[in-house]
Amino acid sequence: MRPRKRSEGGVDRAARQEHAEARRLEQRLAKAEFLARIAEAAAVDEELEQLTAASNATVALLKAGKLDEAEAAARELLNRFPHVHDGWDRLGMVHEARGDKKPAADCYRKAIEIIRAHPENYDPEFANVFVELVDKLDPPALATNS
Repeated sequence: MRPRKRSEGGVDRAARQEHAEARRLEQRLAKAEFLARIAEAAAVDEELEQLTAASNATVALLKAGKLDEAEAAARELLNRFPHVHDGWDRLGMVHEARGDKKPAADCYRKAIEIIRAHPENYDPEFANVFVELVDKLDPPALATNS
């Protein structure tokens, strides 16, 4: 009977080792997933910082009266960050500073489209800022009764 107990003990030991290896693999996978989520969050934070810096730099150029440079910076915002409203907002500001009301309103309309297409990224009332700008810069024509 002794040899039989040894083989059963070996089976138990093998089962415990197999279970421990499966647990270690599970822990490694969980750790890798956690690290991937951290890396993704860091990339999002870095992109947000870059967006904020580029958007603020465009405003600084506008305030300095460097409209050509501000326009180039706004267009760069549009190229780098097409999924957010900032580029259209800043380009609209450039047109507005030049007195080009219709092109400014058109840019603000595009900002509104982005905001409404991504409601999860914006406060519900945020688009109203741009709606008011559009109404001011390019009011709808009044219907006349004949």
